Amino acid sequence: MKTLTGISRIIVGTLFVISGLIKANDPHGFAYKLEEYFVVFSTEMGSKKTEVPQEIDEAIKQSPCFSKLQFKKEYTQEVIPRAELGFFKRTLVDVFMYLSKHALLLAIFICVIEIVLGLFTVMGFQMRMVSWILILMIIFFTFLTFYSAYFNKVTDCGCFGDALKLTPWQSFSKDIFLLVFILPIFFARKKIKGSPLNTYEYIISAISLVLMIALCVLQFKWLFPIYFHAAFLGIRFLASIKMRAVVQELLLLLLITLGSSIFAMHCIEHLSIRDYRPWRIGNQTRELRVGKPENAIIEMVYLNKESCAEVRHSTDDWSWLDSTFEATHLFYKQDKRVIEAAVEPKIKDMSLEDPETGENIADSLFSNSGYAFLLVAPDLKKTSLKNMDRINQISEYALSKQIMFVGGTSSSAEMIEDFRHANQNLFRFYFNDEKALKTIVRSNPGLVLLHNGIVVGKWHYNDIPTLDQIKTRYLK
Repeated sequence: MKTLTGISRIIVGTLFVISGLIKANDPHGFAYKLEEYFVVFSTEMGSKKTEVPQEIDEAIKQSPCFSKLQFKKEYTQEVIPRAELGFFKRTLVDVFMYLSKHALLLAIFICVIEIVLGLFTVMGFQMRMVSWILILMIIFFTFLTFYSAYFNKVTDCGCFGDALKLTPWQSFSKDIFLLVFILPIFFARKKIKGSPLNTYEYIISAISLVLMIALCVLQFKWLFPIYFHAAFLGIRFLASIKMRAVVQELLLLLLITLGSSIFAMHCIEHLSIRDYRPWRIGNQTRELRVGKPENAIIEMVYLNKESCAEVRHSTDDWSWLDSTFEATHLFYKQDKRVIEAAVEPKIKDMSLEDPETGENIADSLFSNSGYAFLLVAPDLKKTSLKNMDRINQISEYALSKQIMFVGGTSSSAEMIEDFRHANQNLFRFYFNDEKALKTIVRSNPGLVLLHNGIVVGKWHYNDIPTLDQIKTRYLK
């Protein structure tokens, strides 16, 4: 039991630390995912589903095979007026909408909690309390991921941000995996005491660090979690020399919370330390816009009138269809058999539509043979004006040198004109979907520089370089 508990502490603790750090590396991205969950749940609570009557051929209804057939049910969703909702549902809708508005703060809180729980699990600190939080969290998230998978509500849980995409069922399986290892910790919680340090605790910390190194090097290609993990394990060892157990735990709780919070805030006020998105520096955006179409065969599905067995034939060849076949078979449905699934492009839904003419200039941006600037401002109401003078200087210089400089926003044409007039912007804004713009850079505004389609620069509005820096470091 002690060995199983030790293995569980290593696996659970290390995974919680790296999961928390990856999400803290992109708090905005995690907040967007939380918002998606809250919107889905509030919509589910505040609406009702009505089954759509299906049009079934009369010949199928009269067939002896009808009782053996399964038809996919379709529903319409209708919003229920708030006044007509019961107290419980109305309260839940209000809670989800409130959480949606404060998703960023909640995202930071969850990241910090995960990191603290992970490190405390490895260190064996306060395991009575930590194990209860772990078991409650994993039960909640297991329910959440099962709900998303079964009803196909949220296609990516965001458990590891953009660093590791998991399907809904993979997310559910991951939570079941963690639950299996959290249970031994929970049942042995009274016996786990990280202090005083002994050979057993040294071994757990050492293996946890090795596991962290393996995950970071082989899967996530990011070294920062290794340094973070090693640093706090080192502080724990140093603190154990002269400090009592209670003081050690309080000190580590304070330092881990502070360190995690500072890291998350740094990634909000600047950009992610490690960018896993398609628009990261060094990526060739032209290649990432290309996907792979689906390879599928359209089939006509018939039922044998005697056995009710399905008979499928491809529409590529109709030689099978004759009077004899029609006399002995009944048409059931048209189906699609996927031979090879489509591969979606990494950069999709990227358009830059002229608010006046409707012309889409996105291809011009990506195919530009020289330099091109893209200012990303998803919502002009929330756009920071800090360093707007630098942005204007860069845009004026770029346009004077025939260098493409455009803005992307989801705001209305009227708002664009008001914003441009108020801030003396010479460059033009073009429409794009807000979600697609937020994927490019986690900043409003954020500036991106392309050269021959390759991302060579990305800046948060707090870090917009001067015109001289742009000319000397980038426009060579």
